Amino acid sequence: MPAGGGRVRRAGKVQAWSVGDVRAETYLRLLAETELRRAGDQLRALDAAAGTGGWTDPGMSPFAAAESAQWRVVRAGRILAAAGALDRDFLDRFAGELFSAITARSRIMLSWYRGRGVLHTVFAPHGGRALPSGRVSWAVRVTPIGRALRVASGRTPSALHFMSLVRTGDGAVITVVMRMHWPPDGPGADLGITGAGPHHLPYAQLGAVDDQGTRYTVRFEGGSGRDGMATWRGVARLSPVPPPGIRWLDLIGDGTRLIRLPLGPSPARGRQATMTEPLAIAPGERLLIVEAERILASGDARGPVQGPGPGEIITVLTEAGAIAADSPVPGQLAALCQRLGAAGHGISVPPAEQVPAPWASILAQRGAPVPAEVPEVFTPLAAVLPEVDGAQFALAGLSTAAGESHLHVVSSVMPQVTGRFEHDWTPGLSWWLRDGAGNWHMAATDEQTTAGDGTNTFRLRLTPPLSAVSDTVEVVITGPATRIRATIPIPPSP
Repeated sequence: MPAGGGRVRRAGKVQAWSVGDVRAETYLRLLAETELRRAGDQLRALDAAAGTGGWTDPGMSPFAAAESAQWRVVRAGRILAAAGALDRDFLDRFAGELFSAITARSRIMLSWYRGRGVLHTVFAPHGGRALPSGRVSWAVRVTPIGRALRVASGRTPSALHFMSLVRTGDGAVITVVMRMHWPPDGPGADLGITGAGPHHLPYAQLGAVDDQGTRYTVRFEGGSGRDGMATWRGVARLSPVPPPGIRWLDLIGDGTRLIRLPLGPSPARGRQATMTEPLAIAPGERLLIVEAERILASGDARGPVQGPGPGEIITVLTEAGAIAADSPVPGQLAALCQRLGAAGHGISVPPAEQVPAPWASILAQRGAPVPAEVPEVFTPLAAVLPEVDGAQFALAGLSTAAGESHLHVVSSVMPQVTGRFEHDWTPGLSWWLRDGAGNWHMAATDEQTTAGDGTNTFRLRLTPPLSAVSDTVEVVITGPATRIRATIPIPPSP
């Protein structure tokens, strides 16, 4: 079962950025003391070897020793902060204090900084980080469209699939997938380099007009066709926001009506059912679950070179008390790496006999034969989900094309998710989808764009892709404190 966790509540919600843990702070202080002693010994030896003269160019050795000591502590601190067991403000201040303490133990470094007039910055107190702002008011309305426009344009014929219109208080977008139909011999260098996308459309001006005669500008944005790819996924942004009650929009290209997009109610096909669950998972376990999801999506156990491997993450979390010594998750993560044949994970605990059912489902599908013909699907969705730890989501399309499946989402303002092991490393939300056959698919953010009105549009790429689309799917979203389960009816694909 997809899982996530958090453990400190304020006003009914977890604020992951403000979680502090005395055990984690104590662990970091003890680690810093060890590194400070080690660096101090190295720096004093370098001072003695240099004698008492001046150092116009002291070389890299003193600075490398200082940076190495600080980096070992910062690595552990980032892991604990990402797990929600350490306050990020504390880590920022502590890292600055540690660097000052290391520098003070080196006569060479002190002289070098003093000679450049920047010694005061080394010992300056570090200010706290600004707290995240609250979520803005976000009212949303989703209207399914489900129409396709065929465009014949020289060597680049294409089809524009318009799935759903999403209207918020300040913005309106239509989720779009553009499929290029390259020549039989391929796109060629002139077409393939630029990739798929609306820049291939043969219209100098695009706009829209509704049944009341109101005109709108139309701007495609937020997508990427990638070199040589035949599919572009993005949105068409409308300005102004179409009011409720209009029945259709005509898309206009260079003064000619191209297609009519209906905005009436969609035919009923089942009801959306949602359930909200609070979470009570030990701090650190959710970070390991997110790490497992990364491995499932990429097949790479080690991860980026500059970041920690799963083994280092488990060691830090266990020694800091952020996960229990008998937690099953490290063993499950070891078993996942073993079943994938992934090397370089650095996990020392024995593999568990079983892994969670969604992980096992993805592993089973990896070995299943790929269907010879997978139909392309561009299905409009019109599902508005309950709030997940301060963020709300509208599901506005499900597409399968060119061997990939995507869930198209528009969301309210939410904290920007940073990359793995960056300064403000934030695990973000976990997304899973279960199809009508009971198979699980992990959903990872493919691209995300934040508009000027504060809304986010993004696509979630499903691993593995769908081989068929059933009448309903189950979507599970897990945040730091809350899990949402939603059964979404799937209308017939146009």
